[in-house]
Amino acid sequence: MLNTLMEAFALISTWEVIIALLAASVYGLVIGSLPGLSATMATVLLVPVTFYLSPIAAIATIVAASTMAIFSGDIPGALLRIPGTPASAAYADEAYAMTRKGEAELALGAGVWFSAVGGIAGTLSLMILAPPLAEVALSFSTFEYFWLAFLGLM
Repeated sequence: MLNTLMEAFALISTWEVIIALLAASVYGLVIGSLPGLSATMATVLLVPVTFYLSPIAAIATIVAASTMAIFSGDIPGALLRIPGTPASAAYADEAYAMTRKGEAELALGAGVWFSAVGGIAGTLSLMILAPPLAEVALSFSTFEYFWLAFLGLM
């Protein structure tokens, strides 16, 4: 497992990936902080750019832009009471109330920390659960594929 993590770190520590991550983070920050544009819209607008990148840089770009856009939707929610993304609509009122009390830094800081902790927890969960789920998916027959497609259409 440690060897796999070291190989993965070597793949993402190239200059192309680092520059793509930084540019996508700034892009996601701008798109997410504009009310009405969501992380999904940021990803959709970024897909044509990823055609010219290597596969690892393209995936890193999409992940960085969408995660940064989800967080930056908290900025207009806290400052203007207008959620920047649908994900930040749940706590826009509380963040705006904290801003009116003079605690905007605390509201945005909590958004950063909880977004980071949730992202790390989700990534670790995916790393642990992906291999068993892949084995289950490989054992699907036509019966399971039918019900999967049927539920997908519903």
